Amino acid sequence: MAKKTYDLLFKLLLIGDSGVGKTCILFRFSDNHFTTTFISTIGIDFKIKTVELRGKKIKLQIWDTAGQERFHTITTSYYRGAMGIMLVYDITNEKTFDDIVKWLRNIDEHANEDVEKMILGNKCDMEEKRVVSKERGEAVSFNIFNKKYLQSFHKHYLNKWPNGKEPRPTP
Repeated sequence: MAKKTYDLLFKLLLIGDSGVGKTCILFRFSDNHFTTTFISTIGIDFKIKTVELRGKKIKLQIWDTAGQERFHTITTSYYRGAMGIMLVYDITNEKTFDDIVKWLRNIDEHANEDVEKMILGNKCDMEEKRVVSKERGEAVSFNIFNKKYLQSFHKHYLNKWPNGKEPRPTP
């Protein structure tokens, strides 16, 4: 039997409309890589990253779900067993923010009741095109989850934990 190389395993999902930058977030976090040539995710994709936090090796399975309606029956089956779901919207696209409610209904319908949820406003490097204010994102996140809200820059490396420190990748 193979020896485990980690202490904890977490299944995390990135969900949101097509084009909000879920794949960019996945590649930036897992590989510190950014490209402008992504094509839309078909169905689902995932990456594994092991980080060390508080002396524990944590293996993260990060699943990138397709945002197009035609893939919803496929992607919602991956909600089961997820420990965390990041609802991603594009700060330059009002519709993607409004659709957070639709994604929450999907989570309520298909995910475990105790799944952790968080809202992430993406593409903050495009501040001049912002249509959804940080305050609106924070208000929705607080009203729905009573939790803080995150923003990310899809081009720049912001691979940080809430304490501001970088997670340490492990071999």
